Amino acid sequence: MDKQAVEDLNFLLKDELAAVTAYRQVLNKLNGDNRTAVLNESLKSHRERAAKLKNAIIKLGGDAVADTGLGGKIAKLVMEGAAAVNVEVMLAALTEDELSWSSDYEWRLVSMHGDHRDLVKTDLWPQQQKTDEDIRAIENSINKGLWPATPGTKDI
Repeated sequence: MDKQAVEDLNFLLKDELAAVTAYRQVLNKLNGDNRTAVLNESLKSHRERAAKLKNAIIKLGGDAVADTGLGGKIAKLVMEGAAAVNVEVMLAALTEDELSWSSDYEWRLVSMHGDHRDLVKTDLWPQQQKTDEDIRAIENSINKGLWPATPGTKDI
């Protein structure tokens, strides 16, 4: 068993599990909002990536993590706090999470070698880039292209 490969893939799996939790939280608050189609597609993509990572870990002879770990628990708390404010704050938190998950993919790719690197580089990483771009487009539409975000901007 390649312990480093299992560690790398489990690290990314924790992110994917955290993403699934975060997207579910946001989608539960939107209730048919016009952004749900994009968010549902992103949720589906994160679920698929989690399944691919689990399968790859098992193929390597490792044990796939079952939860998000401390980082995922913190992300869940942040999302719950954002939910107390409004959906736009939740979407802003989700945008930041996507940026963090993209960075994790990039950093892991730097040190990966072997077949598991090919899976991440050619399959999972491009999907992560797409979900990151999609959530940024939603965030950008909320803020009408302004950065930093303009308080009180709600319509898209």
